Amino acid sequence: MSNSEINSIKDVVREFTEADNAIKTVFPKVDPILVVSLIFDEKAKKESIYTLEIMLKPEQDTQQIRERVISVTGMAPGFYLKGTKMVVSHGLDLTLLKRINDLDFVVRIKGSPYSAGGSSDF
Repeated sequence: MSNSEINSIKDVVREFTEADNAIKTVFPKVDPILVVSLIFDEKAKKESIYTLEIMLKPEQDTQQIRERVISVTGMAPGFYLKGTKMVVSHGLDLTLLKRINDLDFVVRIKGSPYSAGGSSDF
């Protein structure tokens, strides 16, 4: 492998590290793979439905959260683990993901593209 090829690889790793740091700064609660998936969707001008798994702080008003999710997305979430885990599938873009990330009662967000049968990569 030539020095030019090695330097090109090092450039890719350096730029990836910078992008990863930016993602973690802007979306600190989100699995970075979800953000990257949405970036690819945006570049392809593709609108996708994602299944989100959102971990919530304990003792939240799940009825209020449910109504809020329905009003924003039109989809009803399911709550599990005594209301600390919410699962919902709906259209998603980076702007909506940022809004969800910034909610104070949200702890962590994972997601994957919705597929036939509703299975996901959790």
